[in-house]
Amino acid sequence: MAKIKDSHPKTSSGGYERLLKDKQLASILQKAQSTIISNGTELEKIISNQAEVISDLDLFIDEVNHNLVNKGSYLCTKKIVKKSKYKMDKHEPDFIIFVISGEKTCDVVELKDGDSFDTKKSTSELTSLKEFTNHIAPLIPFIVRFYICCFNQKDKGKIVEGFKKRFTEEQVMTGEEFCTLLGIDYQKIISDREVDAIDNFNYVIKELTKITALKKAMNEEKRKHIKEDDFYKEE
Repeated sequence: MAKIKDSHPKTSSGGYERLLKDKQLASILQKAQSTIISNGTELEKIISNQAEVISDLDLFIDEVNHNLVNKGSYLCTKKIVKKSKYKMDKHEPDFIIFVISGEKTCDVVELKDGDSFDTKKSTSELTSLKEFTNHIAPLIPFIVRFYICCFNQKDKGKIVEGFKKRFTEEQVMTGEEFCTLLGIDYQKIISDREVDAIDNFNYVIKELTKITALKKAMNEEKRKHIKEDDFYKEE
């Protein structure tokens, strides 16, 4: 998981500072928001570092056509797709997973880092997945399917409901299913990210203690709960 302490967000519009009237607290929230946004990219890097990654999609498909590729699971990133003859302007998915076993399957996957859902984008994402699948299917010797994957959600029914049933249960994928396809350890990824979450928590607490206005506000709140006779208790 990305770490808040390593975040260097660009100059903002000052929204957090206007909201809170405190520059230090606004900075913490801005860095946290920037880190949340970058977590998706960070997850993609983690997955790519653990999987068998295709470096040249054109060459890979050519070698498959000539039976030169061993059985296994192979990951192709959006960046590599965009460099290939299989690209489709602005419709490339986050990942393509090629599995060569008894049959050859190709899973076109849009990856979401989370278990919540942006229903405003879901219709366009479904359209893009369908269009890319229809585009690439006639060009490669694989059975092609498409999925949207919510990496941190374990219940496919909740994914379907979260997207207002725009996707069917056959079109959604959990993070665990995604990792199983690639032969990588889902639980290790989750555990490693939880360690980073603890680091983020400790960093935020440390930075909060540096805010003078916050310390003053906390002390004032404590005083509200001190009763007068607490000062004059008789032995």
